[in-house]
Amino acid sequence: MKKNAPNGTKCRKPRKRRRLKRVLKILLVVLLVLGALVGGFLYIFYEKRVFKDCHVEAGTPVEAADFVRFGFDRNSAAFANGTAGFDVHTPGEYPIEIQLGSQIYKSVLYVADTVAPKIYVMPKETMYTVPLTVEDFITAVDDESACKTEFVTTPAFDSVGTQDVQIACTDQGGNRTVVTTTLRVIGIYPEITMETGDPKPGISSFAFAEEDARLMTPLSTINMMVPGDYPVSFTVSGIQYDSVLHLKDTRPPEATGITYEGFACYPLKPEDLVEGVSDATEVTIEFVEDPHFETPGERDVKISLKDQGGNEQIVTAHINLKEDTEAPVITGAKDMSVLTNQSVAFKDGIEVTDNADKDVRLEVDNSQVDLTKDGTYKVIYSAKDAAGNETKVEVSITVVYRPYTEDDLWELCDMVLKDIIKDGMTEKQKVEAIFNWVDWSITYKGHAEKVTWVQGAYDGIKNRMGDCFNIASACHALYTRAGIETFMVERFPITYAQHFWNAVKIDGQWYFCDALTKEDGTRFFMWSASQMAEYSNSHRGYFGYDESKYPVKVP
Repeated sequence: MKKNAPNGTKCRKPRKRRRLKRVLKILLVVLLVLGALVGGFLYIFYEKRVFKDCHVEAGTPVEAADFVRFGFDRNSAAFANGTAGFDVHTPGEYPIEIQLGSQIYKSVLYVADTVAPKIYVMPKETMYTVPLTVEDFITAVDDESACKTEFVTTPAFDSVGTQDVQIACTDQGGNRTVVTTTLRVIGIYPEITMETGDPKPGISSFAFAEEDARLMTPLSTINMMVPGDYPVSFTVSGIQYDSVLHLKDTRPPEATGITYEGFACYPLKPEDLVEGVSDATEVTIEFVEDPHFETPGERDVKISLKDQGGNEQIVTAHINLKEDTEAPVITGAKDMSVLTNQSVAFKDGIEVTDNADKDVRLEVDNSQVDLTKDGTYKVIYSAKDAAGNETKVEVSITVVYRPYTEDDLWELCDMVLKDIIKDGMTEKQKVEAIFNWVDWSITYKGHAEKVTWVQGAYDGIKNRMGDCFNIASACHALYTRAGIETFMVERFPITYAQHFWNAVKIDGQWYFCDALTKEDGTRFFMWSASQMAEYSNSHRGYFGYDESKYPVKVP
């Protein structure tokens, strides 16, 4: 049975227990509150030491301290990865890592560009059609971020005169500034192109719209026949401008191929097969391929004509080549006589011709001749053309001992002249006296040795006998000794026999004289060329001769 407390009171033990529980509850609440406060403080201290983001204007310097929340962290804050990961001059969003002690905190840097750029420009000048870039007008750009510059409207560089030019400058933040300047286009071509051979250009060819343009380069120094680039300078209002003349050779040479008929084995040059070659520069002419001139036949030949500018023209010529079977012809080779120890020009008076070969060579074999000994020797003349056709002519040379000298001849002449030449005679009288003496004193005989004119004259005057060679030689010696200009003439071609006569200058005029009087009494004294020709035509070429072999032409 439960006992009650005395004096009607209840038991106190249960009440104390309740109070203890209440105190414990309060302590628990206090502890929870303190824990929450400490936890919040620790969270704020460790998690909120760095701002989540940082906003700056482009160009503003940024340090790691700008990202920390508490002042005591500013000195120890650092960029965990350095500053290479962001650019304050370029608008954008950059992830940032801030290191505080051993802890690394993440943040974001926002760079914005809200200020329009400043741009400074200047007026410009240029020559006709010479473009300028937008940078040519700009002297400076002021902005914290990179800028893009451009023409609002592209200037008209082909419009002579002054015009406004608008230039826009836009930064990376999208801020845009437009400024205006001026452009003057000078009416001078920066370059002109002409063809070689054209007339020289004038100042208007370059400066077409500038009346006060003045040349600094003499245009007379430009060789219009030589391709190249020639600088030409001008001044306009005291400012120098440079242009260029491009002298080009773009036209190929002009020419026409010909038709050629000839003989095989005789090569031609390519220029021999073209005509009317025309070009402003020197032309090189070549065969496109081997024409095979050694082969007879008819065919086309391609010929290349190329000028200094590299322009080429191909023309076609036509050749018809026949086989050459005709041998060369040797003329003028004849038996001769010379005096011992006298030099001999074996080729004098000898000609070789060919129907096809224009350069056929004459060969002389005089190996058997001994000019130191009397005797008769063989001389062989030969000629072979390019086709292999050959001709040989054999003649004899007689070497004769000469018992007299040239002084002996002049002594004989002086003896004759002292008797027939008188003081006061005119040239005509002297020539006539000599002509008559030879005609009347030297008897004609059929043939005499024709060694030299000296020998012929000596024998004729000494022996008073000889043929036409002795008579003409005697006249030549006496005329010469008497101071009269003269030379001997020989018949050509030799129709039936050799014949000789004289050309004599009398009172300033040349005449022919032949002291061999004909059987019919015809005397040939002071005859003109026409008289000799007329007589020759009616007497089997009696006075025919080759004018080209003599020093003067007798009228």
